[in-house]
Amino acid sequence: MAARIPNNETERLQALRELNIVGSDPTPEFEAVIEAVRAIFQAPIALVSLVEDDYQWFKAKCGLDADSTPRDVSFCAHAIHGNDIFLVPDATLDDRFKDNALVVGGPQIRFYAGYPLAVDGVNRLGALCVIDTVPRQPTVEQLAQLRRLGVVVEGLIKAHRSQEELSASLELIRTEKKIAVSNGQLLEKVADVSGVGGWELDLQTSELTWTRRTHEIHDVPYDFIPTLDEALEFYPPRARPVITEAVSKAIESGGSWDLELPFLTAQGRHIWVHAVGSTLLEDGKAVRLVGAFEDITDRKLAEEGLRNAEAVQRTTLETLSEGILLIDHDGLIQSCNASAAEMFGLDRQALIGCNVAEIDVDIMTLNDDDDSISNPLVMASMFPEKVQQQEARLIKGPEGHRTWLRVNASSVDDNNELGLEGVVVSLMDITESRRQANTVSALFDNFPGGLVYWDEDMHLQVCNQEFSDLMKIPQEMIDQKLHLLEYMTYNAERGQYGEGEPSKLAKGRFDALEVDKPYMFERETPEGRVHEVRGSPLPDGGLIASFFDVTDRKKLEAEILANERIARRRSSELETILANMRQGVSVFDADGKLQLWNELYVEIFNKPEGEVKVGASLEELLLAEQARGEFQGDVDEHVRELKAQLAKAEVVRSTFKHPSGRIISAVHAPMPQGGWIGTHEDVTVRELAQEKITYAASHDTLTGLANRLLFNTELEKALERAQKNGTESTLILVDLDHFKPINDTYGHDAGDAVLKEVSVRFQDSVRSSDIVARLGGDEFAIILSNASPTLPATTEVIERLVKKIAAPIRIPGNCVTVGASIGVATVSDQCASINTPIKQADLALYEVKRSGRNGYRFYTQEVSDKLHA
Repeated sequence: MAARIPNNETERLQALRELNIVGSDPTPEFEAVIEAVRAIFQAPIALVSLVEDDYQWFKAKCGLDADSTPRDVSFCAHAIHGNDIFLVPDATLDDRFKDNALVVGGPQIRFYAGYPLAVDGVNRLGALCVIDTVPRQPTVEQLAQLRRLGVVVEGLIKAHRSQEELSASLELIRTEKKIAVSNGQLLEKVADVSGVGGWELDLQTSELTWTRRTHEIHDVPYDFIPTLDEALEFYPPRARPVITEAVSKAIESGGSWDLELPFLTAQGRHIWVHAVGSTLLEDGKAVRLVGAFEDITDRKLAEEGLRNAEAVQRTTLETLSEGILLIDHDGLIQSCNASAAEMFGLDRQALIGCNVAEIDVDIMTLNDDDDSISNPLVMASMFPEKVQQQEARLIKGPEGHRTWLRVNASSVDDNNELGLEGVVVSLMDITESRRQANTVSALFDNFPGGLVYWDEDMHLQVCNQEFSDLMKIPQEMIDQKLHLLEYMTYNAERGQYGEGEPSKLAKGRFDALEVDKPYMFERETPEGRVHEVRGSPLPDGGLIASFFDVTDRKKLEAEILANERIARRRSSELETILANMRQGVSVFDADGKLQLWNELYVEIFNKPEGEVKVGASLEELLLAEQARGEFQGDVDEHVRELKAQLAKAEVVRSTFKHPSGRIISAVHAPMPQGGWIGTHEDVTVRELAQEKITYAASHDTLTGLANRLLFNTELEKALERAQKNGTESTLILVDLDHFKPINDTYGHDAGDAVLKEVSVRFQDSVRSSDIVARLGGDEFAIILSNASPTLPATTEVIERLVKKIAAPIRIPGNCVTVGASIGVATVSDQCASINTPIKQADLALYEVKRSGRNGYRFYTQEVSDKLHA
């Protein structure tokens, strides 16, 4: 079936014929391109085809004898209808071509891929194509290479056009020379015809003449009259010998030159020029040099931009910490990045071309819906839409190192819009996050109260059984992992928040809850139970909340207050009650003298025998504790403040740590006739559990260093100091070099040992007042408080860090080394927020990595300009 005629056929044929390329001589540049295409596809035939009105002509060919074929059987006549590659995997299965003479007869075409060629972006003149006699399904990389070489052919056609224009210009110069030499119009006419600058050098008089366009390219006035030496001075030193030699040879031998060279204009602009020159002879003797001169900077920049874009894409893929695989639907690996090869512990080149089912590793998914396929890579090649956020176990190497991965897959062309096939698979190492998750799970299971984790969107993620029991929430509702507001609404519907519209009551409670700050409050249920609720925000959003039933303690406090008068009349009964209470109790009269107490009070405070006695004042008891080092602070001020609060009928509560290690909760309640009753409870277990939650929320579980939440808090404090009094601090960001190979080679236990040792070395290198944090993986940060980067001591600290980290680290059975790439920035009053020094230190760190790693760099504006150039 012949291709239809394009709507712009008249304009297209005119554009093609104006190039004067059809029928032109073969050139090695075009031949080199088609040889490259044939090698890339390993196919027998490659062509550069130009489609005329009733035939197609081959500017370059390999694997075919004919110079042209009729247009009605041309595949390229179909290719010129599109903007991208025209692909025919099997011509015998395509209704357009199955009866084509070139398919049923010689050369028996089965496979065709052609990239349409256009030099003006509108008129597609022909195609760069590759042909095979067997069906083919090219790879994504092969098609990408065909596009790139198509762009090269378009550039060669443009060069042919420029050469034709320059040749026409030179011919015009020769023809018009004798007519225009008297009035100086020769070069101006060349400029008018060719659109480029022209020039002429009289070898007899050494007079050099430029057209207006040539003056414009040089950035000089139109009345500027240069000498030959002055004209050559516009070329920079590396290009000047090239043009000088070309001119000298032309004068000596009567030849010509055609060069593309860098150029520096009179205004200091760096550009590229296309310089062409030729010798005019009279009676066999060179009498003049004439030539054309064109600014080709835009084309050069476009070519350089294309090269840079390709380099950035390759570099980005290689620097990703995630493993990336490109596989076809048969499971063959088409390409992969270095991270993927490292994850599998295999050579990168050995992976390419392998079937994912035959890779020498054990990889198995844990959450695959299809029990018959446990390998997520095989599943991805067949059903990529099913491989989303899957967790898989990877076992590799003779020692069976185990790694956990999160696997995602996506088709290259979901909607088949581009005719491309293949699947991109991403692999993320989640071994450490799983280990931390297991630690958190153990903490939840063994927590002495209710414990729940809400994610950054306030949806329930995990809780222990005690939480469900205390809150009386059905297990099926827990399993739904609802939003916190929905659980509050459930409580409101059961009357937990009093009378009113449940949804409004729940919304009011939710809006009043400041989940981005630590909090503690007590709530009473309709059944009369009292719950103490505490919340701790997490670094990356979300919240951990704990729940304790403190009903018995609250009842006891209420009973003490209600029965105080009776207790005073019935002291013997009170003593019996006090002796059997779970809290330590002390009763002071209106003069502040001790009247009653129980043994638990003496035991909790570890009082020596004889110290606690009737009539002893609170001041005397505290002074005795102070003498033993058990009380810190001003005794008189403490007692004065306590009595002042009690005089206002306020119940005074406090929690403090006793030197014995106990954490004691104390409640002092005023009595109507003066004096007060104190209850003292050992809450060590409960408080230590809460401290573990608070500590876990602000510290790294592996190294014990500050985590990102605590780091951000301390950096905010440093910035506040700088903005308040101008005191500068130093921010140091550190990436460990060569850490990942240790993890992959020796396993995560060895990697953990390295991280712990590095953390100790960090802390040994700085002051105790400085902050050392692990931000994640092998990324660390240090805040040198009140220490400017300009101080010599700061540089000494950084150099000490580099030296200490580079020292060998012993792990079981081996000795390994890592390096440190360090970026340094100033925390000053010029910083708008903490993001400013973080970004600056990150830029400096990136410059270190780009320069070879294992060193440090202070942030300067020069670093920023260099990275953004």
